[in-house]
Amino acid sequence: MREAAREPRKEAHVTMRRADKTAAFVLIDTEEYHSKLDLILGDSSKFEKLSYNPIEEIKREANKRIEKINAATNAVHFQIITGDLSPGYLYGNVKTHKNGNPLRPIISQGLTPTYHLPKRLNSLLTSYIPNVHSVASSTEFLGKLKGSPTSGTIASL
Repeated sequence: MREAAREPRKEAHVTMRRADKTAAFVLIDTEEYHSKLDLILGDSSKFEKLSYNPIEEIKREANKRIEKINAATNAVHFQIITGDLSPGYLYGNVKTHKNGNPLRPIISQGLTPTYHLPKRLNSLLTSYIPNVHSVASSTEFLGKLKGSPTSGTIASL
C-alpha cells in the first residue's frame, strides 16, 4: 500500500497535495496546480512582487525593536534574530468540495525571520487573559456567537 502511494510522486507531470479540510490526498496535473498558484499570486490586492529579498532588512528592523524592548525591561526578553532565514513559501491544498477544485493558499512561515516573535508574545499575553473570557476552539467561539447576543470587543490571539 505504501509503495502504491509513492508511485505517483515519480511522475513529473503529477503533483500530490493534501485535500483541504480532510486527511485525503489529491493527484493534480502539475501544470494545472502551478497555474492555479500563479492565479492566486497574481492578485495584486493580496500579493506584491518584490525585485529583492527583504529578509536582511526585516531582520535588521526587528532586531532594532527587540534590542529596544530588551533594554527597557528586566523582566521580558526577546531573542535576537539570527541565522539563515528565507521568505515564506506558498503552496495550496485542493478544495475537492468546490467546483473546479480551486486551491486554498497556505503560506508556510517556518523559516521566516519573525516566525518566533508572535509565539513569544502569545506566551506573555495569555497569562493576562482571564479564562472566563477565553474559548478553546473556533467551534466553541462560533457557538458562543450563535448562542447569545454579544456586546463589547472580540479579539483573537
